[in-house]
This record gives sequence, C-alpha cells and structure tokens, in this order.
Amino acid sequence: MARLLALLTAVLVVLAACGAPTAAPAPTAAPAPTAAPADAGEPGATGNGDSETPADGVDRSRLAAELRVYNWTDYIDPDLLDEFEQEYGVRVVLDNFDANEDMIAKVRAGGSGYDIVVPSDYAVDIMWRDGLLQPIDKSLLPNLQYIDPELLDTYFDPGNIYSIPYMYGISGIAYNQSFFPNGIDSWAVLFDPAQLEAFRGQVSMLDDERETPGAAMRYLGKSVNETDPAALAEAEALLKAQTPLLAAYNSSDVNRKLASGEYVLAHSWSGMAMQARVGLGDEFSGNPDIVFVMPKEGGVIWMDNLAILQDSPNAYTAHVFIDFLLRPEIAARNTDYVGYLTPNLAGEELLSDEIKELYAAGFAPDEAMYERLEWIVRSDETSAFTDLWTAVKGQ
Repeated sequence: MARLLALLTAVLVVLAACGAPTAAPAPTAAPAPTAAPADAGEPGATGNGDSETPADGVDRSRLAAELRVYNWTDYIDPDLLDEFEQEYGVRVVLDNFDANEDMIAKVRAGGSGYDIVVPSDYAVDIMWRDGLLQPIDKSLLPNLQYIDPELLDTYFDPGNIYSIPYMYGISGIAYNQSFFPNGIDSWAVLFDPAQLEAFRGQVSMLDDERETPGAAMRYLGKSVNETDPAALAEAEALLKAQTPLLAAYNSSDVNRKLASGEYVLAHSWSGMAMQARVGLGDEFSGNPDIVFVMPKEGGVIWMDNLAILQDSPNAYTAHVFIDFLLRPEIAARNTDYVGYLTPNLAGEELLSDEIKELYAAGFAPDEAMYERLEWIVRSDETSAFTDLWTAVKGQ
C-alpha cells in the first residue's frame, strides 16, 4: 500500500504543477448535510410512522421502496442485492454501463432516474466539478472505518466529499497461456502487426477512450496522460493500424469470450481477467489457462467509487446501501465474486484462499509492479483523447 500512496501523491504533484486545484471546493448547489438526508415524500417510501431507530442505526421508516444503481457490467454479486432487499425491504434495480463517458453523458442529460453511480477516479473529478454529485454524509457510513486510509482523500476527490472507494484494479493483458507457452511481457504483442497477425480476429482492446490510447502511449514509452499533438498522432496511427486485426473493442464481455476461447488475447482489467480464469458465479465457468500480466512498459491503476447523484430523491436509502457494501463480510464476498481489489482492509482478510493465491500470481500488483503503474487524470487538455478515439473508431 505504500507504493499506492506514493502513486497518488505523485499525481497530486503533477496536478499542482499544472495549476489544477488539489481540493474540492465547497459545494454550492447542495451544501454538505449536517443531518441525515431526508427521503421524506419520495415515491414508494416504506414509512410506517415509527420514528424509533433500531440498533443498527437505520431508520426503516425513511427507506425508499426502490433504489436504482448504475454500475459497470459484472461488478457486483447479485446475491447481495437480494440480501439487501431481504434485510431492508428495498428493491435494488441495477443497470449497467461499460464506459465512464457513456455513464456521464446519460447522467448529464438529466432525469436518468438513478440514485447511485460508480464512476472511476478521473470521472469523479469530472462529475463533481459539473455539479452532478451530491455530498456524502459520512455520519451515515459507520463502516467507512474499514476502508484503507491510503485510498481516501485522493487527488480526484480530496476529503471524499463526493465519493467512497468501491473497488480498484489495474489494466494490462489477459491471455490464454496455451497459445503463448513462453508468456507475454510487452504491449508489443498487441501493437506490433507482425505479432498480432497470427491471432487476427481473436483479440480485443478495451472500448475506452482513455484506456486504449493509454496502452498505446505506454508502448510508445510515454505517459498515459500525454497530450502532446505529435504523441497523440503517433498513438492514433498505431491504433488505426491495429484495428483491422481486432475482433472488437470490448469492455463488456471480454471475461466470457476469454473463458470460452473465442478470444486468446485481450487488453483487460484485472478483475475481468480474474473472472475469465475462475468463472463468474452461475453466469459462466472459468478457464484455468487464462493468465494476466502487466507489460514491462507499464499500465494503468484505477479506482472505482460509489457516488450519489445530485438529483437522487433517495439519498438516505443510498447511504444505507453504500454502508451495507462497506461491511467487511459483504465486501469480501463481493470481491470474491467480481475478482477486483477491495479497498476494505477488514474485508481483505476474509477473502478466499483461491483469490489470494491468484493475486499473488499477478492478478494484483506487487511492489515491483507499482513502479510501472500510472493513474489516468483529467485536465483541460485531455479532451484531445475524445478526438483521437473518434478518429480511430470512425475510420
């Protein structure tokens, strides 16, 4: 974790050097609540007129009948949604997205109907600046005590005014070792046409305007946040040459296609690769030949977060759900299911031996790997990646 803290600190230094603020300004549209958010009058509230709060601190009379969550695909154990409903009488409606930009566009349009969203680090930065998130009332989150302090007060949300850590992970290469008996150690396997040609149509890259150009930048020996026009042009040319050899840009079911053998090689998030290896509950079986590696040139580290939308009418219920996910035993079960990395220190101790062993085998960063990892950050210049991505996908 010391390496992780060092990486976060390095990002703060870079942002400060660029003149970016290092602290979230006090919210103006929605001041930080001093009392528990009231869900009074929300449609379907389960209020029974009983103001007595039970031992767990949750006032059932203030809970909504339904909570709507907008999350990444395959990113929560569905059994936990049923358990939450059984415990609190709140039905959780779950919809999925596969890219931060798609989620933000839907929310920004207004009237999405969602209460909780799960933005990645730089996306949290974008959303609070645009007034899309409401402040978190930490007094309603007693289980926040279990989150690793090194993952709090980050560069993208100083003070955790608007977000709470959910999962984190790394972006690298997942592959079927039966096709690569000598292993893989470089992004060259994905960006050198001579190497990639042998696997034409059996390879995917993440459908993400920051991740995939970022991988190209690392292969070129540059930062994932590089916005120099010459570097952007070089990355664009590299990606355009790669595109005809791909099966798809895919951020939704890479896990399933790797597990089935349809893909033999993929740009992948670590947890997605873990799911391909061990399976995903009753959804599909895993493939023991799937391996995950961080290329020698380096890659991305990221963190996804729980946030409450500014226009959510169910803020109190949303806090109760977030605190439910922060329980160590719930966090551990959720992590065992999705295969990413939990920021919950107490939950980490409760993980299955199988997951711990695969973490040690490369599905999680060790001290040496941290030296090759970089955070994606937002700046006024990073809109250039949108133009790059549009050019690549529109060719």
